[in-house]
Amino acid sequence: MDLLPKLLSHPQPLTTGAAHLWLLDAGRFQEKHLNQALDVMGIDEHERAQKFVRGKHEYIASRWLLRSALSRYLQQPPHALKFARHEKGKPYIPGQKIQFNLSHSGRWAVLTITSGAAVGVDVEEGKSSRDLTGIAANYYHTEEFLRLQELQPEEQTLYFYQLWTLKEALLKATGAGISAGLENLNFSIEPEISVEISPSLPAEFFANKWHFHQWQLPDASLCALATSCANKPAIHWFDAINIAG
Repeated sequence: MDLLPKLLSHPQPLTTGAAHLWLLDAGRFQEKHLNQALDVMGIDEHERAQKFVRGKHEYIASRWLLRSALSRYLQQPPHALKFARHEKGKPYIPGQKIQFNLSHSGRWAVLTITSGAAVGVDVEEGKSSRDLTGIAANYYHTEEFLRLQELQPEEQTLYFYQLWTLKEALLKATGAGISAGLENLNFSIEPEISVEISPSLPAEFFANKWHFHQWQLPDASLCALATSCANKPAIHWFDAINIAG
């Protein structure tokens, strides 16, 4: 697992074989950004925002990130972007080669973008108060659960979320979603990240060579990336507020 590299504060062209990651700290999302977001969000986004009891600010911030960043690549106004969804719910922009995925948890939102490679990202706050071993016993692969049990309690939280974010990233990249079954992916972290995929899963899990990355954010939240580039992708991290704000 890597530490978060220095964030770039200026945009760069999106090339084949690269993955761009935009990081947004919702704590830096100010009133001017909120007003921008409300101006560019679609009707459905406004309706969903009103349903939040908690996390409304973070949801609106994530929509601002999505529209503000994508508009730069597609050279369209943020409000003009039209989203559609695949059968399992993964969003895309019709008629565009660009692929993207968005995740938000707690104060962080992360958007990843490629020029056409399948991509998925997941960010999670580590919450040791949850029954992590109980969740792993029910939803993780048997070998993952056994490895988790071998760890000391203070190590289990980190390992649990390392696995969780990697699983989510891959499931989102394929578009299959969590309904495909967390237990059907058996991740190993050392000496490098690798995965055994159950043959019961759909063809999209086997059509590409998968590459995985994982980072620890400043507050110990974890972020994982899954991409289907032919070779290990070049990774570029951007500061969303400094560029899009």
